Amino acid sequence: MSRGEAELRERLSEASAMRFGEAQQAAMEDVVRHADAGGFARLAFEARRRLADAYSVAGQWHMAFPLFSRCLSDHDQRPELFEPEDDRALRLWYTHIVHTMVEFPDITMAQLDQAMSDVERRFKAGGHNLHPVYDMRRWVAQVTCDWEEEERNHRLWWESGGPRPRSVWDFEVDVERLVRRGDETSLARAREIARPALVGDVEFDEPPTPIQCLMLLPLTKAGATSDVALARRRSAWELSERPYRIEYMAMHIEFCAMTGNEDQGLIEVRRSAHRLRDLNRPNGTMEMAAAIALLMRRLDDAGRGEELVAWSVHEDPTTPVATMRQEMTELALDLAARFDERNGTTAQGDRIRSLLAAEPVVDFLPLTPTSRAPRRTPAPRGMSPEDLLERAEWHQRAQEDTETRDYLDALPAEPPEHLVGRITELHAVLAWDADTGDGLRRAAEEHRRNDDHRRHLLCRTWLARWLAHNQRAEDALAEARSALRELHEAGDPWAIAWGELRMAQVLVILREDGAYPALRRAAQYAAASGDPLSVGIIADLEAFWREHERSAPEGVISLATTAKDFLLAAGSYAATMSAFTRLESAHERAGRLPEFVALVREQLDHLPSNTPEAVRAHLRYERGRALVEEGNRGAEAVADLTDAVTVLSSLNLDSTDHWYYLATACHVTSRYDEARHAANRIANRVLDKRAEGTLANPAWADACWLILADSYRNLGEHTTAIEHYAYLVSKAQEYGSGETHPVAVALKDMAMVLYGLDRDAEAAERFQQAAEVFAVLGNQVAAASCRCQQAQALFWSGDTEAALACLPVAEEAVAAVPVEPVAIRATCEAQLAETRARITVAAERPEAARDAARASAACRDAGELSAAIDMDILRAQVLLNEERPDLALPALDAARTACAEDDPRLEEIARLRTLARGTPDRVQEVQEVQEVQASGDGLGAG
Repeated sequence: MSRGEAELRERLSEASAMRFGEAQQAAMEDVVRHADAGGFARLAFEARRRLADAYSVAGQWHMAFPLFSRCLSDHDQRPELFEPEDDRALRLWYTHIVHTMVEFPDITMAQLDQAMSDVERRFKAGGHNLHPVYDMRRWVAQVTCDWEEEERNHRLWWESGGPRPRSVWDFEVDVERLVRRGDETSLARAREIARPALVGDVEFDEPPTPIQCLMLLPLTKAGATSDVALARRRSAWELSERPYRIEYMAMHIEFCAMTGNEDQGLIEVRRSAHRLRDLNRPNGTMEMAAAIALLMRRLDDAGRGEELVAWSVHEDPTTPVATMRQEMTELALDLAARFDERNGTTAQGDRIRSLLAAEPVVDFLPLTPTSRAPRRTPAPRGMSPEDLLERAEWHQRAQEDTETRDYLDALPAEPPEHLVGRITELHAVLAWDADTGDGLRRAAEEHRRNDDHRRHLLCRTWLARWLAHNQRAEDALAEARSALRELHEAGDPWAIAWGELRMAQVLVILREDGAYPALRRAAQYAAASGDPLSVGIIADLEAFWREHERSAPEGVISLATTAKDFLLAAGSYAATMSAFTRLESAHERAGRLPEFVALVREQLDHLPSNTPEAVRAHLRYERGRALVEEGNRGAEAVADLTDAVTVLSSLNLDSTDHWYYLATACHVTSRYDEARHAANRIANRVLDKRAEGTLANPAWADACWLILADSYRNLGEHTTAIEHYAYLVSKAQEYGSGETHPVAVALKDMAMVLYGLDRDAEAAERFQQAAEVFAVLGNQVAAASCRCQQAQALFWSGDTEAALACLPVAEEAVAAVPVEPVAIRATCEAQLAETRARITVAAERPEAARDAARASAACRDAGELSAAIDMDILRAQVLLNEERPDLALPALDAARTACAEDDPRLEEIARLRTLARGTPDRVQEVQEVQEVQASGDGLGAG
């Protein structure tokens, strides 16, 4: 079935608006087929060009070659069918095709030279500027490492026009060539050229992502750590949102490998390595493979060669680091050799070999304010297997499973036989699964065989707890009672304390009486043993149970205080942080939260020297959170929260709460880049937790996304901000929180961004929605403001009638604002008056001058003198248009009197006064009118 040209153009337009992918390609391929069948040569040309772009974004660069060849052939054979613009597009496309050809080593230098000569011939034949030709030749020379030829064509490129204003890609040329050369002089020059772009002094039509990526390592080598961290964060976001060449992600991976950020490098590999499978552009493949190989070498050298790596976020880890290192190294070196063979040099191979052997520029460079070097616990040196196992057992009792595993992993593969039972017991307890019971039985038998009676009995109390957990009540009670009776007979207070503790746990699990008496006996024996860890763990457990039952908060506070003090003395971090959680919860129930805050602040000043850094970080978090909630103390909170999250995240102890309060503190102190980073860490997590019903405060979901969207807005990334505002609103409506303060603010702020982008009709709709939510929330002031802004947005959208119809709605909203405080009501009335005046003036309504006069008076009443001046000038303009200069002059005089000496509006006032006075005769007439007005017999205000 044939289709008309108009229909096909519509289909091409629709396909161009689709997301890149197979569906888009199929739609464009269909347009090409039908355009060829219908003989629509120009349409087929345009469709092939767009299809080539789609293939390139998908990594199939080679598929652009036949599309271009067909277009070139059609144009050369039937030039009369094409317009001059088609010829221009074809020539520019030709230069881009040559750009790509040089990135395929199987395309010979002879073929490249022939293509470049053909391009240059076509430009010269039409008398066109050779600027694109020099850029093409310069790029080919750069890829082939012919630096003398590159320098010559770069100079000619500059002489024929140089970089286009606002083009980030032309600006990149001057940076990339210097970075690629790599010598210190070139890198210093690259930093000098790039700096204006990095700090925002140069404006581009697209984000400066290519410049940021190129400068990551040069900035690091220069010690500009804060600049490079910012460049990395911003470019990483853009790379995740837009289709960039794979080389830019390779630069990020190389940077991570060279700055001690191997774990972040693994994240980047998961995000982007899968693109290698689809990429058919050997130069990009070589760069990505080399960067991955470098990262894997760093990990392999650190002893992580057996660690599994995923090729994609959608796949399970399948490839060991050492294997990926070998595969990527071979791939990069093979491609480099093929390029060298084509180019007739060893330059590419030398460069790739140098990269693969590179050593870090710095040991560790923080990527964010909360970054810290990876904390991997090495096998402790010089410790015997017995000492290692003692430490593992202590950490297990202290509820610190990560450290328990670290010490277990440090044991020799074949430990001494007398330690096997203890190791088996720890592994069984850590696993706590269906096989735990068998493991504990084997461990208990090993203890018995080794005549370790105490461990044998305590292991049986673990078994009793596991049996209770699996609802084998009769067996659990029998095992616990038997073991506990023998522990009491042995008379070791420390062992009895732990036995009674586990008996209490068994009774609680089985809902049997006697748990608290058992726990009190455990506490007495723990105190007799002199072990602060035992005392603290038992007190914390009782505090937890009492708090869960909502017992009297004073008792919980007493127990948690005991737990806190003894656990601090013992040097346990996990249990100590647990005790502080109990203290906070109990203080909050008792209405004594300020006392808890004071306790935290006092504790921070008197911590024991052996306090684990996690505990110190937790207390700093508590203090920082309190500062945020006290209001207007965000600046004080940022330092505490940043340091706290830095430590806790490095220990994998960070939570949604930690990041939420950090994001909040950074946002209220206008640290928008840091706020964006913190909010991004948990944005999706808070939505998931809200959906699960596990979010401590469901309002955090909306508030977090509001912080994220507002941070993007303040960073100038308006399109992304709009998307995040809209997502916040849609999710809030989905979960029934569509009428909350964050949603209302999101609607209003989204409207403001749309208004600033001249998307006025959309802005008006959002202002209306915001006003409705604010009204439901009882915030009549915000509702009235949004109604006024809705009217203005409607007017600027071109819908004057709708804007005028909105004014009565705005009047109703302002009327609903409480009369007290007077100043706020006056401000709302002034905004309404100003809005009405601007709309009626622009709409040339008869009442325009009167509205402007009223707006001026209302603004003065509200103390908004600058707005009053604007209204006076507006009124004067209306009166002059109505040929009433006698009334315009008083308005201008009022505006002039109110202006400061350096007010730029004075020039406009002077111009309007000249118009008002006109000829000398007219001046006399105006003065006479003014005298009459001054005597009280005049007409009054317009």
